[in-house]
Amino acid sequence: MARIICLANSTRPGGRCIAGIEIDTEKWVRPVSHFSNRAITWDIRNIEGEEPEILDIIDIPLEDHGPDEGCQPENRLVKPGKWQKVGRKRPREVLKYCEDDLIILHNHTDRVLATFFEKLPRRKWKSLQLVRNKNVSFNLDFWGKRRAFFRDGEGHYLELAVKDPDFLNKLVREEQVSSDCIMTISLAGPWSPSGTEPQRCYKLVAGVIEL
Repeated sequence: MARIICLANSTRPGGRCIAGIEIDTEKWVRPVSHFSNRAITWDIRNIEGEEPEILDIIDIPLEDHGPDEGCQPENRLVKPGKWQKVGRKRPREVLKYCEDDLIILHNHTDRVLATFFEKLPRRKWKSLQLVRNKNVSFNLDFWGKRRAFFRDGEGHYLELAVKDPDFLNKLVREEQVSSDCIMTISLAGPWSPSGTEPQRCYKLVAGVIEL
């Protein structure tokens, strides 16, 4: 059983991607299913009929290992059993888990080539990072998709797709949102747009906490 602070509940094909910091180890954990797409379906993740929320403290039955998809060392397979909410954190209580944003997930761009991980020792892999940015904006891109627009700690400009459904609903309702946010940045599994181009792993905003 792993007790995590839920810091991401993002949309993905077939279900959701859940991730958080394990309280005992202070390390990232991403529960994944035995399904081929690794998505966490509703019957797996629902807690007494409710959706896990960001900042919830959750007990999740997990294996000690999981398929890393070539770039995600935090993955751990879910075991049979109910998920339980045992508490909740306040937004500022997770600031201590924020990392330096000089480099966000290995480089200064919105993606990492899959071949990068073939040359990098596995102990240095990471696909989840919590960062605070005090000047982030959330706008529509050319294709009408919501993205987070901000600069990393070295001034490099990033535009990352937002996959947090609760936060997206706030934007759709045109509610005022803070520019000072804690964001969970997640690296998706390798993918090729055409099937022939080199595979790349895109960075996504999987959770947003407003301050």
